[in-house]
Amino acid sequence: MEKQEKLQYFKVILTACFMVAASTGLCFYSSGVFYQPLANGLNISLGQASSSTTFVLVFMALTALCVPYLLRAVKLETLLLIGTTISCAAVLFISFSFNRYFVYAFCCLLGVGASLIGLVPATTLINNWFDQKKNWTTSIVLAASALSTALFSPLMAFSVEMLGWRMGFVIQAVLILVFMAPALYWRVPLHPATAGKVAYGQEEAPSNNKRKAPRELLISFALIAVFSAFLVALPMHYSSLAPSIGKSALVGATALSWCMIGNLVFKLTAGWLADRIKPVLASGLLNIVALIATIGITILILMHIGNGLYPLCFLFGSAFALNELSLPLIVSNRVDKRYYSTVYAILNFLSTLTTALMISLVGFMYDKLTSYLWVYIIAILMEVCIAGLIYYLISNEKMDDLVTNDFTRSFIERVRDESKKRQMMKVEKERQKAFEQKAQETDSSQTDDDHPSAVFNKQMALFEEAPHEVPSNDERDTLTEDNLDVQETNVDESINQKEETPVESEEEQDDSTK
Repeated sequence: MEKQEKLQYFKVILTACFMVAASTGLCFYSSGVFYQPLANGLNISLGQASSSTTFVLVFMALTALCVPYLLRAVKLETLLLIGTTISCAAVLFISFSFNRYFVYAFCCLLGVGASLIGLVPATTLINNWFDQKKNWTTSIVLAASALSTALFSPLMAFSVEMLGWRMGFVIQAVLILVFMAPALYWRVPLHPATAGKVAYGQEEAPSNNKRKAPRELLISFALIAVFSAFLVALPMHYSSLAPSIGKSALVGATALSWCMIGNLVFKLTAGWLADRIKPVLASGLLNIVALIATIGITILILMHIGNGLYPLCFLFGSAFALNELSLPLIVSNRVDKRYYSTVYAILNFLSTLTTALMISLVGFMYDKLTSYLWVYIIAILMEVCIAGLIYYLISNEKMDDLVTNDFTRSFIERVRDESKKRQMMKVEKERQKAFEQKAQETDSSQTDDDHPSAVFNKQMALFEEAPHEVPSNDERDTLTEDNLDVQETNVDESINQKEETPVESEEEQDDSTK
């Protein structure tokens, strides 16, 4: 009985792996192989050829918003059958296209089909079937996209070179059908209760209490999704990056394979780390590795050399793990299972739409500048922004369940203490600055009243308010006569006072002298 239960969980994992490998690995990651042959075959620019992937991703993003509702309306096996049929038919139609407008139209159809068998249903399936080892299982499932690209991207590149790009699309359609055949055959239900099972590691009935995610947490997740999505667009242009630094297009295809190997390794490593140091710290480590790789590739572009491209592309595979693995791990550890598919679908929409736009933008920037230098400088800025968001999550106590455990608690507490000290110092500086500014305003108001110029201005104002009139000649004569009369009167009064004063006798003077 135990073997049958383990076999059921194993089928769930394989089904999710095949879904991700067919949708993300073949329909998205491997699309860079067709850019240059498609541009040459239809006589269009590289930017116009790369826009085909943009249409795929735009409709993948739009359809992903509808997938949670479709999962409630129809069975998972029905959704997978519809998605597989649409995807294979769309790729075959692309192989018969004779201008870029037909290619764009069928790429839109391919995006719809790939989304129905893509990341949202696959990660929802794992989130429903696993309570324990969820992080590790999710990393294995998402690593399947990198493994399929690493194995079959060189095969499709060889097929395109030997048989042409039209036959390459036919081979791609066949591979999608081969990957999805086991998933369609097993008919794994979306919820374990449908098959009479419980989630792996579930010991008691699941609670109906919804863990509310703070608004700042959701905003941080959304920004990480957008910034990391820009990084995912860069490896799609390795086939043209290599010739720009003096290497062949085959070197670019090989560099993409190394990037997918790094994608595989870092996804598995991040899943292992997420169980030990929590998803946020694992995402921070992935971002540091991606930043180192981006700086290295930027230096190669500046020096116009291709030596060391393969190991740097291997390290840059961490950007895929950062974008595709970190978000489902963080969301599944914070959001209730009932709401996981809806929340993750929104974040996946933002991420996929950004990647879609950036793939075309990078292609047109290269057509305009004939260099990828500014593209990778922008990528460095994006990684710096991601580092700031991860630091914010680490320093915020509301995210404690995403960043701390017994192994990392002391480190997180030190980081938060430093953050609190910086905030207190900032508040104290603002208070001191406000106090000094107020004191300066008081001093300036006092000194302005005592300043000589202020006093002079006040006196002049008084003078202007009561002006002196200039007397006429007659008034001057009258004033003069009046002044003379006053002076004569004063002289007469002084003489009379002297006469009235008694003169002391000589004897009285002598007595007073003695």
